[in-house]
Amino acid sequence: MDHTFIVIVPPWLALSALLGVGHASIFHLVLGQHIRQLPAQVAVGLAASVLGGLLGTIIPPAVLAIGDTNLIATSLCAWGGLGIARLVRFC
Repeated sequence: MDHTFIVIVPPWLALSALLGVGHASIFHLVLGQHIRQLPAQVAVGLAASVLGGLLGTIIPPAVLAIGDTNLIATSLCAWGGLGIARLVRFC
């Protein structure tokens, strides 16, 4: 079995992506109006969450962290990105 994916993708990136999709799904469940908004919300949540995960690896460890993934920074960036995208009517 080839474990190339595990070697190439750092754990914080995989967890941040998973959290981004989860937060985007919750955002759509709470504030979504049409199913056609879901792909854009998932894309925005994924991108913002990965940026938050990158930011979380730079700042000091937080109270809520799994390995190198700062859950507070990742979640705040995902919700912030989704909120901004909603304000500018992107999704």
